[in-house]
Amino acid sequence: MIQTIVSNASAPEYGQATISFPIREEDYPSVVNMLQRMGLGDPLERDCRVDEVIGDWPILKRLEKVAINLDEMDYLAKRLNSFDTQEKAKFQAAAVRFGLFDMSHLIDLTFCCQETTVITDFSDLEKVGRRHYLDVNGGSASREELENVDGYETALLLIGDGDGTITPYGVIYDNGMQLRPVYDGQNFPLYQDRDSVFLLGLSHKSELSMNSATTWVFLPASAHRLGRALERSGFEGTDDLHIRLSESMAPNEIDSRLDVEHESLNDLNQLASAIALLDEAQRVKLGAVVQMANPQSATEMAALAQNLGLFDFVPGIHSPREYGEFMIRESGHFDLDDDLAPFIDYEAYGQKQINAEGGVFNDQGYIAFRGENRGDNIIKELMKQASAELQGHLQTRLHFKGR
Repeated sequence: MIQTIVSNASAPEYGQATISFPIREEDYPSVVNMLQRMGLGDPLERDCRVDEVIGDWPILKRLEKVAINLDEMDYLAKRLNSFDTQEKAKFQAAAVRFGLFDMSHLIDLTFCCQETTVITDFSDLEKVGRRHYLDVNGGSASREELENVDGYETALLLIGDGDGTITPYGVIYDNGMQLRPVYDGQNFPLYQDRDSVFLLGLSHKSELSMNSATTWVFLPASAHRLGRALERSGFEGTDDLHIRLSESMAPNEIDSRLDVEHESLNDLNQLASAIALLDEAQRVKLGAVVQMANPQSATEMAALAQNLGLFDFVPGIHSPREYGEFMIRESGHFDLDDDLAPFIDYEAYGQKQINAEGGVFNDQGYIAFRGENRGDNIIKELMKQASAELQGHLQTRLHFKGR
């Protein structure tokens, strides 16, 4: 974690705030609210004066006494949080070697510093040489290829060239690395630092023909996070929002029915939030429920995900006989004498239960709605009622200030 103490340079009377980066998703709304009370936290502007940086990244001390943007700092911290010890040395040494202070350049550096070689210990030149070979070959090589490398000789040639730069973090050899502009100052490059249900790419409808930049969002996310992402990217409102689904961890039955281009970001986020609470077995059950109920929108799918307890589900069952045998042998409803098993008509009993429960078979197994009234219309009514209740509990919606 990187702790940053910030203040409002224009209004020091507001005092200071300490923020830990990267910001946990559940803490993000409270951090934003805290900064807003201090007159800070603009989605795009760098308005937070850094009074002190605390943590195990001394290179970030160069951000002190300058202004940063909350989300830029959060993104940089997420990138750095994934670095191993060697990458950490490379990033810090490269920042010194190239004289980088600007936040945009530091973000760009996280995408290319791996190309450099940094020597922090000269005691094992064989290891130094092999690492350098990996650095100049994209970070990977076959075992046979690496075994054929004379690490000691490679290290001597590297050191002998005299192109190294001494830094507090080791001697760095840039290997011809070029600082490429990955971050445009507004839209963050795609980087996933946490599990998500949906990865969405957002772009401006008015600029689709011009290959407009993509805003990446991972759902579920707080409404604060989504709203600020949209403001940051300059979306004027939902009418200008084009949504595409890039990756999904939802059941296939949902993905095949979900038309994200015609859904609202709020509804997609609520669906993702409902799915995120389910374990693997419950997600399989949700797929079966979706096949049975055939929902037509993200709101209906979310309602089903939140009401799985209203359905009975037996995975892997695909016939009346299988269901009858399951009910008699495994459900716990009966004490079966194995001597009587050959005389039981499992199929007849299974069909009787199916008729009584209004259940159906699908790809996932047997599914039945648990209620007094059954049938497609009742299932649709269930989704309608649950959806209305779900919408009534939404306390925060996305708002667009417009830029």
